[in-house]
Amino acid sequence: MTRKNNNIILGFDTSCYTTSIAAISLNKEIVLNEKIILKVKKDNKGLRQSEAVFQHVNNMGELSQIINNKLKNYNVLGICVSTKPRPVDSSYMPVFSVGYNFAKLLSSINNCPFYETTHQQNHIEASLFNNNLENEDKFLAVHMSGGTTEILLVERKDNDYKIEIVGGSLDVSFGQLIDRLGVRLNYNFPCGKYIDENALKCNEKIKNGLKTSVKEGYMNLSGIENQINKIIYDYNEEYLSKILLDTLIRSMYKSLIYICEKHELKEVVFGGGVSASEYIQKELSKKLKGESIKAYFTDKEYATDNSVGCAIIGLNKMKNY
Repeated sequence: MTRKNNNIILGFDTSCYTTSIAAISLNKEIVLNEKIILKVKKDNKGLRQSEAVFQHVNNMGELSQIINNKLKNYNVLGICVSTKPRPVDSSYMPVFSVGYNFAKLLSSINNCPFYETTHQQNHIEASLFNNNLENEDKFLAVHMSGGTTEILLVERKDNDYKIEIVGGSLDVSFGQLIDRLGVRLNYNFPCGKYIDENALKCNEKIKNGLKTSVKEGYMNLSGIENQINKIIYDYNEEYLSKILLDTLIRSMYKSLIYICEKHELKEVVFGGGVSASEYIQKELSKKLKGESIKAYFTDKEYATDNSVGCAIIGLNKMKNY
């Protein structure tokens, strides 16, 4: 390995449910993409921040060993870490302090530049990694995860972001509704993969869909949970999963139609764990295509929590200086 080919940028992300590290070469080849899912006890619907912080600290020890074993022949030229959920002053979660402090220490040891970004920007950049938009300077990005359902207007200039929330959920998130149904069906948390598998296997057509509440790009979703609870003993697990995902798809479709027309945009990038659902990808893409809107979904490893986006952002920042 020649010296000019073994220079890398590291990315770190310590979100509510995943400890992640990634490494990218100067020509944007993924050298490393490792993650450790935080453990949630059976029947629990999530983790307290204090519990998540404790697990992140322990996971960093394991990731340190991975760095030593897999990256020992590489030169670390820069490190980028997500330090908060969103790029606004009021955004804060304790979990991100673990990644910040570990990355800061590593940058000192390697005597290399240290860059900060956010979890949301990380997701957007990771979603763009394998997608080629017609206009990467202005587009819509949908962040669908365990705690977030937001539709974002993204404008990029000189490798920097201007992000504005222009739609999404006003109460619970897509991920919360999926997990709450999954827990009621006795699945392990997080429950997304089980609900998705059920929906894909269901051949029964939905006769009477659940009601949605969407106005000017914003959704009220809590009523969907109440509707599901009323029919939970009337149908099998596959049908319940399908009718829930179908309702979420229709809600997002209605929001995006309004927002795309308002902002005169025809491209939407999807990121976050919920966007890894095969059922949502297939059905939502089909509905949007009917309106001449192109949906960009990415590979599961980049849709779910990861730090590839952090590494790419670090590389872009380094090249910009």
